[in-house]
Amino acid sequence: MATKLQIHSPYVLQALPRPLEGPDGLGQYQVGEVFGQKQDGKRRKRTELAVAIDGVAVYLYDILSSQAVTSYLVSPQSIFTCAPYSLRWRPTSSDTAIRFTYVSLSTGNSPSSSKREIKLFKEETTRAGTTTSTTVSQTVSVSAPIVHIFATSSRNAVTISADDSSSNHDLIAVAADGAILCLDGETLREKWQSSPSVLSKEILSGSKPSLRVDFVQPTQAADVIDGLFNGKNELFGIFQEKIHRDHFNPDFVVFITSDTASGARNLHLLALPSEREARQTNNERIISVFVAPLTADAACSRYQLDVRSGTLQTLSNGAVATYAFSNGMPRLENKLQPPSITSFLRLSRTSILISATDCFAIYNPVYRSLQASTPVDSAAEGDSSDNFEFVTYLASREIAVGLCGANLTAVQIEAPRNRTTKRRAEGLLTDAIRRGIPRDPLSQRHTQGQHPASVILAVPPAGDSEASLLEWQSKSEQADEFLRADDLQSWEGIMSDVFKVPIKAAEDKPEEEPVTNGDTSPAHPPEWLWPSSRSEYPRVDRRWVFYAISKIFSWGQKSPESGAPRLACRYPESNVLNYLVDAGHLTTSNIKSAFREDAREVDAVEDVIGESLPVLLAQIDPTMELLVGYISGTQLGPTELVSSIKLLLASLGLFEESPKLLQLRAAESTEPKDDQPNDPIKMELDRAEEELHITEHYLVGHRTRGLGVAFSKLAACPSLATVKSLRRLFKAEEIIGLMNVLRAELIKDGWTTRYLDRTGADQDETEAPPDGSIELIANLMSRCIDAVGLGGWMASDALLSSRSSSSTSSISQDDSATDFFSQFQAEISVALEGIMEAVRLQAALAEAVSYAKRARKALPPDPAAAAAKGKPSTLVHLPKELPLGLKTDTRISAERVRSGGEIVQRSTRQIGHFVGKKRGVYSVLRISEESMLGGGRKGVVQEAR
Repeated sequence: MATKLQIHSPYVLQALPRPLEGPDGLGQYQVGEVFGQKQDGKRRKRTELAVAIDGVAVYLYDILSSQAVTSYLVSPQSIFTCAPYSLRWRPTSSDTAIRFTYVSLSTGNSPSSSKREIKLFKEETTRAGTTTSTTVSQTVSVSAPIVHIFATSSRNAVTISADDSSSNHDLIAVAADGAILCLDGETLREKWQSSPSVLSKEILSGSKPSLRVDFVQPTQAADVIDGLFNGKNELFGIFQEKIHRDHFNPDFVVFITSDTASGARNLHLLALPSEREARQTNNERIISVFVAPLTADAACSRYQLDVRSGTLQTLSNGAVATYAFSNGMPRLENKLQPPSITSFLRLSRTSILISATDCFAIYNPVYRSLQASTPVDSAAEGDSSDNFEFVTYLASREIAVGLCGANLTAVQIEAPRNRTTKRRAEGLLTDAIRRGIPRDPLSQRHTQGQHPASVILAVPPAGDSEASLLEWQSKSEQADEFLRADDLQSWEGIMSDVFKVPIKAAEDKPEEEPVTNGDTSPAHPPEWLWPSSRSEYPRVDRRWVFYAISKIFSWGQKSPESGAPRLACRYPESNVLNYLVDAGHLTTSNIKSAFREDAREVDAVEDVIGESLPVLLAQIDPTMELLVGYISGTQLGPTELVSSIKLLLASLGLFEESPKLLQLRAAESTEPKDDQPNDPIKMELDRAEEELHITEHYLVGHRTRGLGVAFSKLAACPSLATVKSLRRLFKAEEIIGLMNVLRAELIKDGWTTRYLDRTGADQDETEAPPDGSIELIANLMSRCIDAVGLGGWMASDALLSSRSSSSTSSISQDDSATDFFSQFQAEISVALEGIMEAVRLQAALAEAVSYAKRARKALPPDPAAAAAKGKPSTLVHLPKELPLGLKTDTRISAERVRSGGEIVQRSTRQIGHFVGKKRGVYSVLRISEESMLGGGRKGVVQEAR
């Protein structure tokens, strides 16, 4: 099945201040990524952005909360020459977090007399919340403006002692002409500086080239070897030690330069050894490792390089070109030319996100196909001259962030509902079928309406305007006012309007009766009209889903058992809760986004949510109907499914601690006596008990269906995550009880009986079990065995003995500790034998069954139906014996497919032609007297069919 990506309409994260005008004209925005690193850990990209505004300040914004984290003011004459770089450092020996934010400034009235400097904004935050800020400035003497700054790895700066908790990193600044400076990360003291000749000396040219730096990206040696050189480590002989990802892994920098005279472009690999590593290279601070020519267009405006996968993508003249590396040499792999492209962002090897003047789209450059698109309302954008420029992509949240005019804008990409792996497993040929794009850009058709937005979590078309943001804020404030006034009915009225679910018409009811103190009782919220299926729910703004979750639930109550925070429900009888469950919005990611501030401080927050939410839904609705709807309509992980299965098994009385089984057995052992009086009270009790049993019967069926859905979803989850969830949430005795439930399902579905044996269960069976149930049961049994573990099975003899000796055990009393595994092995062996019998029966009956299907398909229409329509019919009598060769006459279809794919009706002449071709060859002979007397030969007059 082909995967279907969904693109939500963009929405504004933050409206940025306008920059001040500089000497060259209007000011600009410079946006950089923010990184975080713990001591002795890897550097990772944070969900934050650093935005530098000319003449105003440097702002750090949190993408998930759409709020500013901190800001640093600059003078009105300051102009930022490149994107800022921010690093949040956290040592293991203290609770203090240090944030280093570096910017490159140019101050002055003219470019010739401008002063170039590097500025550091250092901010230390303690656990108590106190913040200490310091600013360090350093003037740099370079002839060209700084175009890129970045920090080196901590382990590559200097030799780090065990007690040193400082970051120990250096700052690298690259000028536009190729000069490279190295500054101390905390004091900005200049350590060394290289001339532009480091880049130009390896280029084979008749004259001395004048280079301009177009692209810079820091990386590490192990990624360069794996991605650009196909894992060939021997090419890097400049170091005496072998490069390894976890041991010796120096910093590298990838440059793309262009010759200002000839326009030729080259790709450079430079090594930045640390003080310890420089001893292996004769104390060289920067080493040119590799140079390769790049056949890119001269008008190339944007580069994106993924070093680990060895993919370079460029944007020039409205076309996206993809280059693959083989032994360091870039080779053009494909070229894609979407209509009206303004910017692009790489999502994976087979997916790129495109921003055009009127839409956003995801293309597959490998198979040249359009995967998804969503239109953009030009009227909501404000100034149509502002092009959308992508800045970064958060792969964990699947959010692309860009800059559109003075707005920081985000685009949410929704994953396919059937995704069970990472995005790199997508982008197959099946995903490109019927979605290809023509190679001629002039013949491309407008396809923005062929791929609708998400049905469940979509943003309104005008979600990228500032007016839409203000409208959402005003409506949410109005809803908060109703909640503060305890006006739940008005609040649900707003939510029903937002979620586009109608409210049931109010019936004529008497006025609210006053209670004892004279006040009126609060009105119950009216019921909502739910659609017949989940696919009929209209599109909603994802911000309202987060808002509803944050109001219906609360976070922070401590669990009495573990002391960890858990979820609680504020309005258990609200229609909004039923909507969130039925529409499938109560996913772990949505709850994390709704409580993002509180969830950051909780370890393993996914497991906490997955364990507490099913328990909370079971407490709200003891009939488990709400929990079953949550299982059926929501994309769940192993933790949520295992917790739900435990609750359903306990409610069905399949665990030994369940009091329900005790009550049922006590009721079965009690026999009625004939001499008891038949009084009316006993009759009423018997009638109530009968109604209770009927209700319980339907509820048990509902829970059983929910248990089957949970089992099928759990079998599709990864095995390792399922085993971990079973070990964390189930006891060893409960896992063995779950195995007995699966054994009962194996017996009930008939997998432990022979195919040739006729039993009473086969006669009463109305519907055969699905063929995939045996695979599902086998997978779950294997995971249960792994969850108990070797130590658990060594102690299983005592566990099973205690269960068999207990009179309240839910397992049969015939089971004992000695024959548990023998019975289990016997059942599995019988099931395997049944499968082998099915294979033998299939081999023996396959041809006969195939002939029966072909013969049934070749039969003419039903005579009774044909007679009712006034048409003649043909009666066909099939022989009792199978024909030789098992050949059947195929019916001639009344329709045919033309060359363009058009389906047309066959003419009577064409049908007669095909009927004639099916006839056997016959001859018309002329018999004379001579031939009858043996004196002549038979003469053939005509041969025909």
